[in-house]
This record gives sequence, C-alpha cells and structure tokens, in this order.
Amino acid sequence: MKTAISISDEVFLEAEQTAHQLGLSRSRMYSLAIVEFIQSHNPDAITAKLNEVYSTVDSRLEDDLIQANYDLLSLDDW
Repeated sequence: MKTAISISDEVFLEAEQTAHQLGLSRSRMYSLAIVEFIQSHNPDAITAKLNEVYSTVDSRLEDDLIQANYDLLSLDDW
C-alpha cells in the first residue's frame, strides 16, 4: 500500500542518510520504523516481550539481598 506523509526537511535528510547507512530502501526503513513505533506503544506487546526475556533468565533475588532491602525499609519513616 502506498501512503503520503509530511515530514520536515531535516527529518527527511536524516532518514535518507540512515536508510543508506543501513542498506535499506526508504520505504523499507519507514515500514520498519512504523512497526517498531507500534510495538513500543502497545502495552500487550511490551509485556509479552518482557515475559519472553524473563522466561529465560532467573530473576529471583538472593535471600540476603531481600533481607537487606527489608532492613533498609525498616529504617525509613513511613
């Protein structure tokens, strides 16, 4: 599908340079940029990506680190 957008000359020139440096066509770069923008603004996609990352890494804290946090919290005025 074709579409038209209006962007500043500065953004256009930076996009041209970036596309050239990456070896991408202008259309391909704009498509990738839009997909990335959509994904980064979709809370479900962000959660899914975080779940994917943390499913392969043990993110549990060690017991002594948990205790140190509790100790610090008890010193603070609530």
